[in-house]
Amino acid sequence: MLAAMTLPTVVLLGIMELTVRMRHSKHLEVFSVFLRTVTDSYLFFATDDDNAVVNGLHSDNHNELVREAAYRIYLYPHEQQQSKLLSLLQDRSELAHLCGFPTYAHRAIKGTMAETPEAVMEFLESLAEQVRLPAGKDLDVLRKYKSKRTGITGQLWPWDLPYYSAIAKHARHKVDHAEFSKYFPLGACMEGLDSLFRSLYGVSLLTEAVEEGEVWSADVYKLAVKDEEDKVLGYIYCDFFERSNKPQQDCHFTIRGGRELSDGSYQLPIVVLMLNLPAPSWSLPSLLTPGMVENLFHEMGHAMHSMLGRTKYQHVTGTRCSTDFAEVPSVLMEYFASDHRVISSFARHYKTGEALPQEMLASLCTSRSMFGACETQLQVFYSILDQRLHGNLPLETGLTDILTETQNTYYSIPHVPHTAWHLRFAHLVGYGAKYYSYLMSRAVASSIWHECFVDDPFSAVESHYGSDLWLWKATDLAASDTGATCWLMAAASPRCVS
Repeated sequence: MLAAMTLPTVVLLGIMELTVRMRHSKHLEVFSVFLRTVTDSYLFFATDDDNAVVNGLHSDNHNELVREAAYRIYLYPHEQQQSKLLSLLQDRSELAHLCGFPTYAHRAIKGTMAETPEAVMEFLESLAEQVRLPAGKDLDVLRKYKSKRTGITGQLWPWDLPYYSAIAKHARHKVDHAEFSKYFPLGACMEGLDSLFRSLYGVSLLTEAVEEGEVWSADVYKLAVKDEEDKVLGYIYCDFFERSNKPQQDCHFTIRGGRELSDGSYQLPIVVLMLNLPAPSWSLPSLLTPGMVENLFHEMGHAMHSMLGRTKYQHVTGTRCSTDFAEVPSVLMEYFASDHRVISSFARHYKTGEALPQEMLASLCTSRSMFGACETQLQVFYSILDQRLHGNLPLETGLTDILTETQNTYYSIPHVPHTAWHLRFAHLVGYGAKYYSYLMSRAVASSIWHECFVDDPFSAVESHYGSDLWLWKATDLAASDTGATCWLMAAASPRCVS
């Protein structure tokens, strides 16, 4: 995938001027100020000699013209990328036919909880219909904020949503991430996770000394996961802090999977959690924003999946299960990270030790459910596009035509002509025909949360299912009528329908 779009500054300005003339002729005065600003100082876009480099969507920029220009330019159709994507889809289709499947989607989904593309589409179509009305209400709220700020009524554009969502959340709930982060020092968050895991699974997280050459950076630390009998279940290397040349990606990956050995013993799993948290200094601990706390809980959910799973073979251990189940333990942890009882158990001011005030706690929990329907609708659109592109080939129309028709059918914000979002969607490569997994995993996690933990988030897992929660749930759901069952689960999720 292209990292950025580079074009002569004069071309950038020409696109900006044309855009303004097409839609906002009354804003030409604003544009002239913007034009002078860019020409004089290149304030908004990076430059390379006489070229402007647009390396992202600039979705948090206060200037609408900047956001629009970034969107139109960054997502402008690129013929070489289009050709590569089409070639990938064709090769995948050929592979599926060689293996006896009618489409690549049938091959990719075989063996998952969903089992067939038809079940996936039933799930997605049901979800699309159920979120249509609440998503529309979300967008009505955002239109009001846009009108109040700009005086422009009516149309919302794709570059408006992230910006006005953030404004609305702050206005309604006064969520100031800088202020909240004072109550989320990393040490307190890890103590909270340790306490939660003791309650849920009867396991604890203990720091272990590392040997010389064992870790790749001095700020990586090692955790041993132990049960109530002090037996080691596995190890987690925590690479938490940002540093130069480190990938800007929060993820969990396996160094060694767990498996049964020939002598009857068990090979212990070893995993890495990689985040990009602010490094501590001599005067400040690492302070996390609410989003960082949620990411920490999410990735730790993956780690506990790897630690607690016990399988005969390592190629199916932990997160190496079917893709549409792999995110269930991690998404389930997001529910804990959003629960006021869990947050209040560990959130303390890094200086005073004061608990997070109830007013701030209520604002934080409420803000996390805002615009959930709108976000779910966007994910449904992404997932259906993924299914269509990995369905019957050759495609009846061009890739951009399919994008346009799918977006206009399943998403409340219409496609912007001459943009090709699908060429920036890297998940088409890594999750081919299985991007729906995020939504299905959230549906299953919602079911588990509401069935087991909504009344008491600290209740032990064994009191609900015995010691084989993940195995039980995966087996049960794989054998169910997934198209109907998972939709019912999704309907219960406050993150899907707000």
